[in-house]
Amino acid sequence: MKKQQKFYALCLTAIAIILCSCGGNKQKEIVSEADLPGARIGCNAGSIYEIQLAARSDIKLSTFNCQADCIEALSKGKIDVMLDDDCVMSPESRKRLGIKIAFKGEDGFECGLALRKNDQLLCESLSYFIDSLRKTGELQAIYERWFLCDNPSLLPMPNLGQAPTGKPIVVGEAVNIPPTAFPVEQQWHGFEPELLERFARYAGRPVEIMFIPINGAVAALQSGNIDILAGGVFITDERRQTMLFTSSHFSSYPAYFVKDRSDAQNSGFVSHLKQSVYNNLVVENRWRYITDGLLTTIVISVFAILLGSILGAAICWMRMSRRRWLSRTAKIYVDVMRGIPMLVFLMIMFYVVFASTGVGAVTVAVISFAFNFAAYVSEMFRTAIQSVGKGQIEAGLATGFTRVQTFFYIVFPQALRNVMPVYKGEAVSLIKNTSIVGYIAIHDLTRASDMIRSRTFDAFFPLLIITIIYFILTWLLGKLLDSTVSQKNTKK
Repeated sequence: MKKQQKFYALCLTAIAIILCSCGGNKQKEIVSEADLPGARIGCNAGSIYEIQLAARSDIKLSTFNCQADCIEALSKGKIDVMLDDDCVMSPESRKRLGIKIAFKGEDGFECGLALRKNDQLLCESLSYFIDSLRKTGELQAIYERWFLCDNPSLLPMPNLGQAPTGKPIVVGEAVNIPPTAFPVEQQWHGFEPELLERFARYAGRPVEIMFIPINGAVAALQSGNIDILAGGVFITDERRQTMLFTSSHFSSYPAYFVKDRSDAQNSGFVSHLKQSVYNNLVVENRWRYITDGLLTTIVISVFAILLGSILGAAICWMRMSRRRWLSRTAKIYVDVMRGIPMLVFLMIMFYVVFASTGVGAVTVAVISFAFNFAAYVSEMFRTAIQSVGKGQIEAGLATGFTRVQTFFYIVFPQALRNVMPVYKGEAVSLIKNTSIVGYIAIHDLTRASDMIRSRTFDAFFPLLIITIIYFILTWLLGKLLDSTVSQKNTKK
């Protein structure tokens, strides 16, 4: 009887699967606003579109950190529609990805360049320059050259003559997408970079452009780390309360992107892999993003581990001191550092503590990670030292060793052997945690992946590359620490 029940259950399950597979793949064609109810719509987190869509109860909303993730979700069928600016992808990119614009919204947004409230003079000068270009028709010509080009990635920047010298105007670009703004072999191209380079000649000051995601760009502007926030920033009344805006330099319209099923092409695995390697690494020498980011990650990790270990040893000494004020100070430090998320601490250090000091972002990252690392390893050191029996210390003192000699010849070798497994794990965690330094505009490995993904809209291959690199880094560090300890034990 039980066997018959199991058989019937298997049959019903098979029938249900067949029915679902036959009828579940059909999706209604989305061609207008009337087709959106019930659809799965994706957009960037923190955008104007998220605010608009969040108020609707007739759709299923998903938010993503960047366009590459949202496009990947659309390609894989996790969402039905992607809502973004109409200029977010060039016609060439849409064709390559098999995506099309279903329809556009009727109400557009004016985009401007954002500045701090106290930069009134720079804002007025930039607004006057934009208005002058608009009157002469040159602004429209620049717009058409970039936005009406089928493949803006291949469009060269115009020769504007010798760049001025002096204190640069630091610009934070919140996008890395043709035709608005994108780097090509260390030089920024696109509509906004050309506009800013022309303003540099007008103002007699050079322009320095860096890529900062929008989730950290506003903090960078308000803290004074950048002078101008660019990237097609929508001008809204709410934003005017905290920032200054120049005259609008272009308008953007919401576009509803869907999969272009009529142009779907299925390539084999090998050909797809070759194309991914070519697009993500070969074109425009994008492999340099990886190598530059790798060097930065190594520099931050090595110096943070060294500085953190020294500082951790000092905190450990304070923690074990017989003087109460030293011991309590060290304990408070450890408790505070353990209780603050590393990302929050890093942003506080960069945007608040070192905001107006001129200290570089890499230096701030090294100091921040060293402080955090020291809090954890100090407790590891203390536990390892206390694990050595007091009898051995007393025996060392009885044989005529001083306390310093007893520590270095008896306690330290055993404590080192005991602490190394957990110390190695914490050092490995530090390397992996450096992936957050992109929030303070540092070009590390993870940021390199973001730069490539925002150009190719390939969410998988760049992440796979840096995953392998992170694994190799952590594996090498573990082997290095293990060999160091084994050599010390051999000598002993």
